Amino acid sequence: MIRTLTILSLLAVVLSGCKPTERTALRKKHTQQTAAETQPELVVPEPAAAEPLPLVPETPVADPADSLLLVNATLQEYNPMRPWEKEAPRQSRAHGVYMGEGRVLTIGRVVRDATYVELILPDVSRTVPARVLRYDEDMNLALLTVAHEEDAGIFDSRTALSLGEPLKRGDSASYAGLINGVEPVHVDMQAENVAGERVPLMVMRAARPLPDGQTAGAPVVSNGKLSALGITYKKQEQLLHSVNAELILRFLVQEKAGVPVMGVQLSPLDDPVFRKYLKLDAAANGLYISKVQPGSAAEAAGLQAGDVLTAVDGMPVDNQGRCDHPRYGLHHVAVLLRGMKDRGQELPLTVSREGNVQQVSVKMNRDAVENALFRPQMPGVQPRYIMWGGMLFQPLTSTYMAELRTRSNGVLPLELQMLENNQDALRESGCTELVGLTFVLPTAATQGYEDLRFSRLIAVNGKPVNCFADLPALLDAQTENGLVRLEFNKPPYTVYVDRSAADEVNTHLQQTAIPKLRVVE
Repeated sequence: MIRTLTILSLLAVVLSGCKPTERTALRKKHTQQTAAETQPELVVPEPAAAEPLPLVPETPVADPADSLLLVNATLQEYNPMRPWEKEAPRQSRAHGVYMGEGRVLTIGRVVRDATYVELILPDVSRTVPARVLRYDEDMNLALLTVAHEEDAGIFDSRTALSLGEPLKRGDSASYAGLINGVEPVHVDMQAENVAGERVPLMVMRAARPLPDGQTAGAPVVSNGKLSALGITYKKQEQLLHSVNAELILRFLVQEKAGVPVMGVQLSPLDDPVFRKYLKLDAAANGLYISKVQPGSAAEAAGLQAGDVLTAVDGMPVDNQGRCDHPRYGLHHVAVLLRGMKDRGQELPLTVSREGNVQQVSVKMNRDAVENALFRPQMPGVQPRYIMWGGMLFQPLTSTYMAELRTRSNGVLPLELQMLENNQDALRESGCTELVGLTFVLPTAATQGYEDLRFSRLIAVNGKPVNCFADLPALLDAQTENGLVRLEFNKPPYTVYVDRSAADEVNTHLQQTAIPKLRVVE
């Protein structure tokens, strides 16, 4: 027994010094598996692959508000009634849209008659002098640039906004502006209809009120491009009147300012008695052409007084003079005519002449304006005038007549109304420009002639005054008796002025009140 135990003990000692047997290895493996089941497995993750960085576009999408600048101008218009004087200076401000290549688009009225113009960054961190590259009073648009090339760096922080497609009724767009010159603001808008007198303006309704501040000259954007430029904003109705992209494009590429006109006077046919007088059908539609201006595009195309305009560019005209334009909707044809075609383009018309339908193509131009007796005064230019012996003579421009009408509650003096109504006869007599006696100072040379104010000067010493350029030489011509005979279209019709007395008055006026007695160019 003892011998058996001794052998077993020796065997255990021997086994303990040897390599583990297969059974021992299995037992050890089993023990490790059991331990693994009772303890959480530690998993060492493999090194993860580096994630790609987000792609940065080469040209980030710009905010249209980043194209904005402020346009500040000092305006000082000449007084139409006292053309040797300027009105008190006043400030005018609007937004401008950077169009690239150093050009800024803004509304025209902000720089009309401007004596000084500035471009300002919206955060007012920089201000530079500017100059006007182009101005169009009809479209109410102006194009500016820096006055000095070294100031072109003001555009470095601005993003050029390219011109997009014009809007049409029902289109959606977005107003792009700034709050306090820093924070961009965008307001959804929808094109509703058309307004305007000189050109068609797209009326945009804002989804919410536009922010307080300057809205004039701010862009209306569609698909990231300029589709219209804000002109006036009616806050209560939330309506923004704006110039559409098609007119902006025409303004940018046109060689001369001003929209073309046909040169006709139109009357509605909504009066059944008038239609019966014209021997038209009771349901006849269109506009009656009551007058065709001599030298106009309409006259060159063969239009005649008495024609009935029934369609314009394929669009029927109703008896109130409206047509349904595919872009602007229902509006008076007189406005649409001024915005549809550029100079030199053909405008197809359908007219009814004594019951016969005819197709007429009018080549659009501005001859009706440029050949008119009442031509507009050039903006920013001193009006022409002659102060002689206390009598103020001026060309009767359409600008002067409009100002006089405004100051007279819409009613012109009778003698001037007669001139407007008899332009054809005046042209036939050789007159190309009307000269008016617009003001009379009570002087020794003009005593008793004050009532001649607002009349037309017809002749000097028997020689006709057919244009303002004739007047200086006629007034300076010497006479044997020293008297100057002036003829007017108003009682007493003919007056005589002593030249020596007039010369004395001129000297006194030049020394005391009016340093420059003549501006004739």
